[in-house]
Amino acid sequence: MFNIYYINYTKAYEIAMLIDNKMLESKTKEKGGTVSGHMEGEFDEAPLVKIPFIGKYMPAFDFSGEVTGEKSSKVIDTVKVITTKSTILDRIYAKAKETQKIRNKEMGSLIRLKDVSLKVKNENDILGAKTLLSGAIGDIAVDGVGNVNLSTLLEVMFKDSSYVLEGILPKSKEGKEEKIYIKIPMQAENEMENQYSISDLEIGKVTIIGIYRGCFNENELDDKLNKFSKQTDDNDASCDIDIASDDEEETGEVHYIDVIAIVQDIRF
Repeated sequence: MFNIYYINYTKAYEIAMLIDNKMLESKTKEKGGTVSGHMEGEFDEAPLVKIPFIGKYMPAFDFSGEVTGEKSSKVIDTVKVITTKSTILDRIYAKAKETQKIRNKEMGSLIRLKDVSLKVKNENDILGAKTLLSGAIGDIAVDGVGNVNLSTLLEVMFKDSSYVLEGILPKSKEGKEEKIYIKIPMQAENEMENQYSISDLEIGKVTIIGIYRGCFNENELDDKLNKFSKQTDDNDASCDIDIASDDEEETGEVHYIDVIAIVQDIRF
């Protein structure tokens, strides 16, 4: 079982339909029971005859026979199946392969990463953008144009903006930590599920379900994912992954996950 922090529902629904496009609407349970009995016996009055006074008046008779019976019952329960984001995601969660070591994973693999520590990389830039999008600054006067709604203008400018989160996977047996990047589209509100905020993802460890997109140079991926980040020099941003060292800390390699959902596993 799991609790959802974030889900890209459109993406999750499409993948779930590829796995199984039949949606269960209801199910019927039938309970039936049958009770039967059988009895037979014989009455012998001989012991009673020997009792003084009683035996004198006791009639002599024998009894033998059998009694049978049967009783049956049937109960039919119809259960309505409720489809929620959790039930849709459950299909993908079960299908995704749990991965402890992401290196050399095939691109396009549907994977599940447990015990990942996340932190927001572009927190300061996002904070400024969210403040502007919140409507804190209303209309502004522009010479020759009149009043311009700044919030509406910014929504257009920032529509492709996203939270960029860095994740650290648990150390492998070789003692190396692997780093991942994920991206969550930024919205004015309701970005997260169940009234969570983006900061809740930085508390404790989470499970990530997503599609592996490959290994990249960290600086290069930063520029592609974060439109607010400062542009770095082309020489600094480029890196030939094919000739890079196996040591991630030296090469700055990072694995990119196309995130479907972020959840907290629940244990009983």
